[in-house]
Amino acid sequence: MIREQPVVDPEIVTLPEVLDPAALAKHLRELLLPAVEEVRVRALRHYVHQRCTLEIGLRTEKGWHFLIGKVYRKDHFKVFQVMEGIQQAGFGPRDEFSIPRPVAYLPSLRLLLQEKVEGPVAEEIFETGDERSRGEAGERCAQWLARFHMHAPKAGPVSDAREHLNSKSMHRCWQEMAKLDGDFEGKAARLLRGLEDAGASLSPVEMCAGHGGYRADHVILSKCRTVAFDLDTYDVADPARDVARFLAALRHVALDQLGSIRALDGAAETFLGAYLAAGPPEMRRNLHFFEAAAYLKRAKHSFCRQVPDWQKKTEAMLDEGLRALEWEAA
Repeated sequence: MIREQPVVDPEIVTLPEVLDPAALAKHLRELLLPAVEEVRVRALRHYVHQRCTLEIGLRTEKGWHFLIGKVYRKDHFKVFQVMEGIQQAGFGPRDEFSIPRPVAYLPSLRLLLQEKVEGPVAEEIFETGDERSRGEAGERCAQWLARFHMHAPKAGPVSDAREHLNSKSMHRCWQEMAKLDGDFEGKAARLLRGLEDAGASLSPVEMCAGHGGYRADHVILSKCRTVAFDLDTYDVADPARDVARFLAALRHVALDQLGSIRALDGAAETFLGAYLAAGPPEMRRNLHFFEAAAYLKRAKHSFCRQVPDWQKKTEAMLDEGLRALEWEAA
């Protein structure tokens, strides 16, 4: 077995069996692929106590084939069902805008198998590309999201725009922030209070399919396809929520990787313009609220996890959130 680092997570009880090539091969032969001769497993990303993403190599008489696997703490058969529905709505392997093809779900292992899509991840282009390539990446990401919002079937829970503002973890974070010197506590309080006020007067819009975690590191830009993955947090939501989270994540990349939160403003403008040209026009109504909420969430992440340069990143995210609220008021 090829494994870059050991992965141990007692909460994901089926993980040891999935990481065991012989055990996994037995399951695959019995349930899915009797012609499998050899299996290799490589851990890609581990979300502690939640899930682990893997590359799974399968050797048959025709050679090696590779899939992406996700093993979960809880049963996630609904994710497989949702992916099948999205694919049938026009997001299949032969479509320009698509998702990875869902291959199978093995309930005994809580394992989702899906197509492995080759190509650069959009975030890599935003980090290392020139202005032209960044603009093209922003346009393709926007076109995928607009098509998803317009055509993907509505499935999953309905998102409450104000839910995370009142979470216990959010308020605990602000209580800790209030103990620090400087402007953190004041800015955080102003942002939270402004969001609560703005949330009370959101404009009604038609809800649509929601990705839930749409950002540049969840989009693959292959030669012929734009493919968005990681649909674990699918839901039904205001389309502005996904747009805002993409923009906030893009500016976080700019600050974290390029040294300035403004470094990718051109790509952000291209993304927003391309989305507005193809997506539901009512998206603009609540965009600034959702942008402020997205920056608040990223400020909380930087502060609570004490990431490198957390003071700079926390304050930058708070400032962006307050700026979004100023646009909302205007």
